[in-house]
Amino acid sequence: MLSFIESNQSRKPPKPNPNFNPWHLFLTGLSLILGYTTILIPFGAYFTFSVSVWIILILFLPLLFLAISLISRFGYVILISVFLSLLDGGASLLFLGDFFGYLTKTTVASNILPDQASSFILKKYIFLSDFAIQVEKGGSFQAPITVRARGGSKIYGPMLQFRFAPIVAKSNPNKQLPLYALCYANLNETCDFSKETSGGIVIRETIWDSNKVNVVGSVPLENSIFLMWIGRGESDISRKGLISFGAILTSVLVWAGICFLRKNHLKN
Repeated sequence: MLSFIESNQSRKPPKPNPNFNPWHLFLTGLSLILGYTTILIPFGAYFTFSVSVWIILILFLPLLFLAISLISRFGYVILISVFLSLLDGGASLLFLGDFFGYLTKTTVASNILPDQASSFILKKYIFLSDFAIQVEKGGSFQAPITVRARGGSKIYGPMLQFRFAPIVAKSNPNKQLPLYALCYANLNETCDFSKETSGGIVIRETIWDSNKVNVVGSVPLENSIFLMWIGRGESDISRKGLISFGAILTSVLVWAGICFLRKNHLKN
């Protein structure tokens, strides 16, 4: 960023006025931080992570150019707010978006019976009730996950150990459903289906579309729904959302400290 700004030495911005109002600087940077973070919340809630990464980069460019246009008024210190915006934007995509979807119930389906899960496959999370995981009837295999697919080419990640098990209703455990719990771990390791949660992330696309190796156990039914089991379930989403709010509040306090401490430095 600095090399771009200083590429034309004849247009260096003037030094900021020592008598400037620090509240103007603080409120301008605060608008950049909160504005960028708020815009990214819907993308974190409703889009996949691979799409959200591109969104955060695309929207970062106008934010950067806006900050560059403000350098002549506030100095290079305004770029610190851009850096804080980028950090908070990442937290917004990863955690705050899911928390927003959970609060509004637009991306989360809770207390769903196993035989009704197929009606909620467009949700990001499904949490079940009155269910049982038949671990003894499950299986496992090894395959790399698909990191990115573009056109006919695909980029694969590391080889992982996947484990799956069918989910049935407690009221009718003999009825087999196209619904499976899924977890993964590194090779030569194992994963468990936590009893602290009742569901997980809905897998809408095949993340192991390469050839499977070391297949053990049963074969899932065609057109099955897989729920990527998460540790603490709904409480985990709430916890991460609150942590994100705390991170944004910390950024605001850091920015306030920079603005007002800078004012005292200029006076001295």
